[in-house]
Amino acid sequence: MYSGIWLPLVTPFRNGEVDIEGLQRLADYYLRTEISGFVALGTTGEAALLSESERVTVLQALLDVVGARLPVLVGAGGSDTREVVREIRRYERWNCAGYLVSPPAYLCPDQAGVQWHFEQVANATERSIVLYDVPHRTGVKIEPATVERLLELDNVVAIKECVKDHFDKLRGQSLNVLCGTDDAFVDCLRAGGAGGVLASAHVCADLLVEVRELMRAARDEQALALFSSLLPLLRLLFSAPNPSAIKAMLAFDHPVTDETRMPITRASAQLVERLAQARDRLQDLRAESVGAAN
Repeated sequence: MYSGIWLPLVTPFRNGEVDIEGLQRLADYYLRTEISGFVALGTTGEAALLSESERVTVLQALLDVVGARLPVLVGAGGSDTREVVREIRRYERWNCAGYLVSPPAYLCPDQAGVQWHFEQVANATERSIVLYDVPHRTGVKIEPATVERLLELDNVVAIKECVKDHFDKLRGQSLNVLCGTDDAFVDCLRAGGAGGVLASAHVCADLLVEVRELMRAARDEQALALFSSLLPLLRLLFSAPNPSAIKAMLAFDHPVTDETRMPITRASAQLVERLAQARDRLQDLRAESVGAAN
């Protein structure tokens, strides 16, 4: 299940409130793309800035649209393992595929503490646990040796890996590796990765899917050429605090605003102008890709 391109869906806002209609329209749109699944309440969804009731509202609204058509992972994280476990137990009543869980943030535990954290989480549910190694946000890595020990837990099945140096070290372990750093996607695939949880899929899921398919068909040169063409856009999307640039791009083509929740600021006028240019280039890339396929 945990392969292909997964979309960590944004949470649209309008006048300071969660825009449920906008969220559901986005979900319906992406159901008609080639993504493999959704992540609700992730970093790109600004989950850390949502109240408990807003998180429930977002999850319910998404599942009302998606149903059983695609799997939905739910993000769960924080500093206190006990609260993460309580949060997961609150979500158990919804029909989600599993949970995307990061190490405790800010505390910087050692690897024994990281292992303990995930053991408590995994024992709180029978659903899948996807590890989320994102040290630039949490302050601590999930070392490959710790991953190997955690695989003794039956429901630890995949990892969203943001540390490029870990891709090769995870090769051969019995879990699916999903890239969590958009501009390292090809590096992950080269190391045997199964796909990615990529925020950039909001704007170029079709081309990311094509990159993966080309790699799987051993057409590496074409995959690298296409991905190299995408790199300027991918880097632009993360040139401001995530997800402000992605929301600005979505506002060009979807009935949602570019509104973020402070302290995440909206994309600047200068960035929006550069994103508009990147959008035009993206359309050119699609036309070139179709031409090459024919």
